[in-house]
Amino acid sequence: MFMDNNLDNMILASGMTKTRVAEEKGITAQNLSRVIHGKTRLNIQDAEEYAKILGCSTQQVMFKADPIPIVAYLHYDIDGICEYDLISDRKDNPSAKIAKRNAEHCEGMVYLPGLHAFPVGAIVFSFPPDYSGMWSTWRNAITIVTLEPITEKRVSECSIQQASYVKIKDGPMTFGDVYPEPGGTYTIHNPWRQDLLSDGIEMQRNLKLEWATPAVTTYWQPKLRGIEIICDIDRK
Repeated sequence: MFMDNNLDNMILASGMTKTRVAEEKGITAQNLSRVIHGKTRLNIQDAEEYAKILGCSTQQVMFKADPIPIVAYLHYDIDGICEYDLISDRKDNPSAKIAKRNAEHCEGMVYLPGLHAFPVGAIVFSFPPDYSGMWSTWRNAITIVTLEPITEKRVSECSIQQASYVKIKDGPMTFGDVYPEPGGTYTIHNPWRQDLLSDGIEMQRNLKLEWATPAVTTYWQPKLRGIEIICDIDRK
């Protein structure tokens, strides 16, 4: 067996079929399968040719980068009001309106152009097509967060006094800087445009948190970074 490569993921992200990729490469589907599964060595020249076919970089083909899960969507309405859509909570809200929105904003994975030293997840921002307010620069943005605090249901030490996404115990998801209080509770301070926030949103005190995870980075133009979202239904 040769070193794992990322060819299978990049084919999936491209939307092309493996049959078509094999045809454009001038090999059989069986030979392509052998390359994908590490039974045939993927050299730099071949990786360059696959990258040209798939519209990605040679490095993205050669080096395996596992996709990361979508943790949540942030849905803004036409007035700029944000609603948090936590994927793990979807089963608890079966309404027709929510079901329609879920179909438009799928559960799935995000393919990033690089490796990560620790598990991460994605928070995706969505806006109506005709929205043109102060949050427009966040349209289609993807924020990366650490995943373990969410799966382990704990408050990350890296969230303290840092911009973080949090899940209030028996309550909604929200965003802000996290400040510990005596007795295991927290204050969440939202620093964004305080003049536009109500007192209850700007500063929430005495909260018990299910988890808190820091925002690691944000991709403002995901398409320009070669980032793709693949719905679970398309991965089956």
